[in-house]
Amino acid sequence: MYDEELTTLMIPGPVPIHPRVYRAMSRVIYGHRTKEYQTTYKETVGLLQRLLQTEQDVLLFAGSGTAAMEAAIANAIEPGEKVLNVINGKFSERWQEITTAFGAKSELQEVTYGQAASPEAVREALASDASIRAVTICHNETSTGVLNPAKEIGQIVRDYDRLLIVDGITSVGGDYVYPDKWNFDILVTGSQKCLGVPPGLGVIWVGSRAWKKIDTRKQPNPTYYLDLVKAKKRYDSFGDSPFTSAVTLMYGLHESLTLMFEEGYEQRIERHRRLGRITRAGYLGMGLDLLADPAFYSNTVTAVRYPGGITDKEFRNQVRNLGILIAGGQGPVKGKIWRTNHMNICTERDVLATIAIIEVVLKRLGYDVPIGSGVLAAQEQMLKESY
Repeated sequence: MYDEELTTLMIPGPVPIHPRVYRAMSRVIYGHRTKEYQTTYKETVGLLQRLLQTEQDVLLFAGSGTAAMEAAIANAIEPGEKVLNVINGKFSERWQEITTAFGAKSELQEVTYGQAASPEAVREALASDASIRAVTICHNETSTGVLNPAKEIGQIVRDYDRLLIVDGITSVGGDYVYPDKWNFDILVTGSQKCLGVPPGLGVIWVGSRAWKKIDTRKQPNPTYYLDLVKAKKRYDSFGDSPFTSAVTLMYGLHESLTLMFEEGYEQRIERHRRLGRITRAGYLGMGLDLLADPAFYSNTVTAVRYPGGITDKEFRNQVRNLGILIAGGQGPVKGKIWRTNHMNICTERDVLATIAIIEVVLKRLGYDVPIGSGVLAAQEQMLKESY
């Protein structure tokens, strides 16, 4: 029987939270303008800068990762400017929706779901249209399980002296993301994915080239709450945010980042990659097909195609009733795939339990899977891994 409090979250966010993070969030709330809170705030920003290996500005908003995405477009792009929105999934599509919402012109570069964005296609678009002022991509496309070649795209966009605006919502904290080295201009992320905190914090890294564009915009900034200039001035002067902070979430983020560095940054990234390999081995061992191009597998989320005769609603309901919550597909792959995460505090135990439950449900629903085949393949992959 489904019991929400006993269910293992294997959706790609929100993710399970470490008990230490919960305990940190249960602290007595400081006033958000006190020196005590400002100390925590500044330490948290410092930890984020350490995570991203940067000395550039990192700003936080009480809001989801989408709020940070909106801040990026609203501040750095003016109405009438053209933006190349590279779309290979539902979340990269969100960049296009925000672009048009703020009056800019969207130039679409659409890629088949499951395929990665093409650096050469970006180069061709920039070479053929000098009016494009910025490019948007989703680094880790959560809806398809594809890790886009952000570093390569970053170099090309920089070669053409355009801005690159990147969604790192399911990569920051779970995979390598180096905005300075990779020639990003703006990078956004959110609290409820690899950063391992409940939903409600939007994080935005802003590089020097983006600040130059923001500071010299000709038209008034269309935002009030998400005004990056206002946020930077407040942080530089007082070490906090211009409006009321999500105090308990900041406590949680501070603790979660502390945990990351206790584990070790390299060790954390390798753990995510190892879990990705084990997850994929388990699914392939059941004879299932993955959505993503094997050359661009995500290290934090895997998308699996439904075998013939299996319906999304019945399948995911039965998996949930056995204690595992997984996600379905979105956009053109809705009803055609399911998705599971391997991020933040996910372990081999969680992956093996998920694969075992999925085997049982597929068998019940008529898919001819030898019971134990997926678990065995995942275990064999574990034996190949270094610990």
